[in-house]
Amino acid sequence: EQAMFSVIHGGVDVELRTKSIDYLMSLPFDGHAIGGSLGNGREELKELLTCIMPLLDKGERREKPRHLLGIADDESIRNAVSLGMDTMDSCYPTKLGRHGTLLTRDGLIRIKRGMHARSYGIKIDDNCSCKTCQHYDRAYLCHLFKAQEPLAVMLATEHNIHYMNDLMAELRQNIMN
Repeated sequence: EQAMFSVIHGGVDVELRTKSIDYLMSLPFDGHAIGGSLGNGREELKELLTCIMPLLDKGERREKPRHLLGIADDESIRNAVSLGMDTMDSCYPTKLGRHGTLLTRDGLIRIKRGMHARSYGIKIDDNCSCKTCQHYDRAYLCHLFKAQEPLAVMLATEHNIHYMNDLMAELRQNIMN
C-alpha cells in the first residue's frame, strides 16, 4: 500500500505557500511535502520553514507526516527537524560521494586533494562504523579516485549514506529524549 502526498508550492512567497497549504489540506492526502523553490541558502530555507510549519500544525493537520523535498545537508536537516519536519530526501550524500567529497562529524573531506595521498592509516571518520571506514584509509580512497576506479565512488557513497543514517538516528534519539 502506498501513501499519496501533496506537494506544497509557492516559492519563498509565504502568501502563496499559505494558499497552497489551505487548498491542499482540504484534499484527502496521506501526508504533505514541501517542494519547489526553497530559497537561496540555508537561512532563507529556515525562514520559510519557520513561517509555514505552524500552518501544518493546526488541528488535524499535525496528524499527517510532513516531508521536505531535496534537502540533506547537516545544518538544513537539523533546522528542519527542529521545526517539526518528519522526513526528507535528497541526492546530496550520493552526489558528494560521486565527486569525492566525504561527510564526517568534523566537516567535509575532499578526498581527491593531494594532502590525502599519503594519509596512510588515517580513517575517514574515527567515529564511523561503516565498512569503508573500518577497512580503508584516506590514502587508499584518494588513490582510487585519482585512478578513476569505480570502487572509489561506491566506497564514498556507502560511507556518506551511513553517515546520514547515523545523523538521522542521532536526531531521532534526541527527539525521544
